[in-house]
This record gives sequence, C-alpha cells and structure tokens, in this order.
Amino acid sequence: MSDIFPFLTDRQLTDHTDRLLDLSLPKSQWTHAGHLSAAYDLLHRYPEEHLIRIMPDLIRSYNEATNTPNTDQEGYHHTITLFYIRAIAHFIRCQSPDSPFLDGCRALVTGPYGAKDFMLMYYSKAALFSVTARREWMAPDKNIPEFALF
Repeated sequence: MSDIFPFLTDRQLTDHTDRLLDLSLPKSQWTHAGHLSAAYDLLHRYPEEHLIRIMPDLIRSYNEATNTPNTDQEGYHHTITLFYIRAIAHFIRCQSPDSPFLDGCRALVTGPYGAKDFMLMYYSKAALFSVTARREWMAPDKNIPEFALF
C-alpha cells in the first residue's frame, strides 16, 4: 500500500467512500488522495449534477463530525469542491469504458489531476484561497480547463 494511493482493492476504495458517507471515516484518511478517490467512486455511483448538489452538505457534515470547523479559513471550500467534481467527471469520461475501476482511480490520483498544485494551473493563489472562493463558485482567473465548468 502506498501513501499516495492507499487502496489495494476496489472494496477498500468503496469502503473508504462508504465511511465518508456515513461520517465514520477517520480524519487521518481524509487526505488529498482520499478526497480524490472518494469523488472518483461517487462519480461512478451518481450523476455529476447530483454530486454537485449533495457534496457541499456532505463535506460540511463530515467536517463537523471530525471537529473541523467550516469557516472562512478552513473546512469546506466551494470552488475546490465543484472544480474537482467537474475535473474528475471529465477524467472519467476520457477513460476507456473497460478501464478497471481501481486502475482508473490510481491513474487519477497519481497523474496530473492528482497533483496538489493542479488547480494552480487555472487559479492564482490569491483567487483560489480567497474567502469568496471558499464560500461560492469562482471561475478560474488564469486559464480555462479543457473540461466544462459553469
């Protein structure tokens, strides 16, 4: 098992997502890879537009369950959430339909979309880490991604 991609089986990945959904996922597992992997799994379970509606409340609830405040400085970030839902949905659409589930997720997490500075190709730090971007959708201020946003 690797730190960058911690899942060895499809079941480990789906269990991770299920624990997020029931708010029992340990905070130590809510890493960057954990975020991306859960979104990848959820986009295989639900339509993209449904996730855009439910993810804000799910993440806020998860944060509260793990004693992470949702403030203007930490916790839920609306622009990051919506950006990654759109980006990961695009990544999935670009995969071969017969691509193995776990292999696809591993490629997401370990590839360019999984880089921690991925969004900085599209956003300045000032814009991305602003209170406005945390509270509401903010369009990219540097480059427009190849995938549809809003």
